[in-house]
Amino acid sequence: MNVLKFALPLIVLSAIPAFAAGPNVITLTNNTASAVIFFSAGPDANLLKDALAPGKSIKVNIGKSCKVQIAIDFEDGDSLELRAHDFCVDKVLKLKAMKDE
Repeated sequence: MNVLKFALPLIVLSAIPAFAAGPNVITLTNNTASAVIFFSAGPDANLLKDALAPGKSIKVNIGKSCKVQIAIDFEDGDSLELRAHDFCVDKVLKLKAMKDE
């Protein structure tokens, strides 16, 4: 009986990583003056079907990984790279214009 008591918690714990490895859907919000024309997460190609206009948001499935490198291209020619952003902690990515001061 003692073996059975310890076996059940091990089975439950081993199922947790499989559940956590599901799709990771995030919200991408464009708070800049230029449309986002390219968005990739990790090795994926462009995850946008259409350009994301300024002031708009969209849900994007970035796959199963939590920490991914993000690449973004804007219609005005600007680009942005984020390294190892953890989307399991924060499922919202808000793009904001940076002003030179």
